[in-house]
Amino acid sequence: MLNKFLCHNHFDYLFMTVPNHLSFLDAFFHSKSVAVFGASTNSQKSGYKIVENLMNHHYLGKIYPINPRGGTILGLPLYKSVLDVEDSIDLAIIFVPNVHVVQIVKDCIQKGVKGAIIEAAGFGEVGIKGKNLRDELRRVTENFAKIRILGPNCTGITAVEEDGVGFFSSFIPMAKTKAGSLAIVSQSGFINGAYYPDFTGRNPQLGLRYVVAIGNKLDINENHLLEYFLYDESVSTIGIYIESFKDVRKFISLTRRAHKNNKDVILLRSGFSPIGAKATTSHTGSLAENSSLIKAVIYQSGCILADDFWELFQICRTISFLKDTNTNSIKLPKAAIITISGAAGAIISDWCHRNELIIPEFDGERYARLKELYPPWMDPNPFALIDYWPAVEHLKSYEKVVISATDIALSSPDIQVVFLTVYYNSKSWVVDWNKLKTLIEKHKKPIFVWIFGDYQDILKAEMIFQKIKIPVFNSEKEIVQTFSKIYKSREFRAKLNSNF
Repeated sequence: MLNKFLCHNHFDYLFMTVPNHLSFLDAFFHSKSVAVFGASTNSQKSGYKIVENLMNHHYLGKIYPINPRGGTILGLPLYKSVLDVEDSIDLAIIFVPNVHVVQIVKDCIQKGVKGAIIEAAGFGEVGIKGKNLRDELRRVTENFAKIRILGPNCTGITAVEEDGVGFFSSFIPMAKTKAGSLAIVSQSGFINGAYYPDFTGRNPQLGLRYVVAIGNKLDINENHLLEYFLYDESVSTIGIYIESFKDVRKFISLTRRAHKNNKDVILLRSGFSPIGAKATTSHTGSLAENSSLIKAVIYQSGCILADDFWELFQICRTISFLKDTNTNSIKLPKAAIITISGAAGAIISDWCHRNELIIPEFDGERYARLKELYPPWMDPNPFALIDYWPAVEHLKSYEKVVISATDIALSSPDIQVVFLTVYYNSKSWVVDWNKLKTLIEKHKKPIFVWIFGDYQDILKAEMIFQKIKIPVFNSEKEIVQTFSKIYKSREFRAKLNSNF
């Protein structure tokens, strides 16, 4: 049996087909009503921020704030108990001290609430009392047969229905977010909290579909969500941060299925070091795993491994842009470097070598076209490392040289991507960078950019490239390593598909 429901979002009202064993997640991602336990009239408290986030992002369902003291919050009445609410409730957000959680869950079960997000901490990650509360939750829910639980110790769910509209359960104030096809699963609330507004603020064109913090994953874990997203046509890229694998074999099976469905999975995994492993235990109560096991799982799953939170989002953003610009068919480990700095070109070349990328030679036709840009006293390199400063001096046109050289490189069948270094000055050296968008559409190949110049100018330039979906990087290493990891995942996918 399959469960079908209508996604009430900007994705053209797609029907989504989900197996029955995952249908319980509908209450979390497509709820029509939510009760907020711990809602507060004090605007400085987290319970107030949760309600405020829901309202500011125009949550499409009904909101029922719960607080035994009663009163009103943001124009909504505060109910003293969930049992006082006459209407049915799909989902509960629980942000109260841990000692009150079990009774609230009992009330939710009596009310018929389908799912609960327990944002409170103080369970399996802290001592005997916390573990006793954890075990009590298992008992009263009959091992989650009566109600499904996300968390505890988490920041819950962000589900973006359309630009600026959706379900936002975090107690961190959230900015308006662009809707897209990226889903993030995190065992830390950090991503659906402090880091979320930082990275989305830097990357306003990065479209998000879901961000889910799973916390201690007492019930719902990364495999439930990963499998659910495989069926969700609105999701094309999945980023995951976890501290322990719930079911290693299941995880590998799901990520390999993701490859078959042309969905990318980018993984950030902590606990490789002895201290890191101890930190995960105290953070979410995760059991430490052998670093060799972790590496073996990553290898067999074909996930793109991120080194840190910044790279996790950087790779997710880059792949999202590749898909948005229809340049996602990465088949060759070959790149062209187009640079205003010879030194930058040399360092990028070194990083290409370390990452097993090739800088090919130009054929006769393209080399002849490139040579026309240069002064008579200096020929360009025969291979695809283009130092374009002499050509700019010769033609007295920064724009003509950059656009022409990029066009020549992208036209080569031996080149998959262009690494372009840009000196940006808003008052001089003016270029219509939208012409790069035209080249991308023409050749169906991506351009990765590294910008330097005055810092304020760089910020302006980043917004320009954001609008045309060209990823910008902060260093030579970053620009090369990101492409290399994406290419190797595509290579893995091709081999995997050839075996079926």
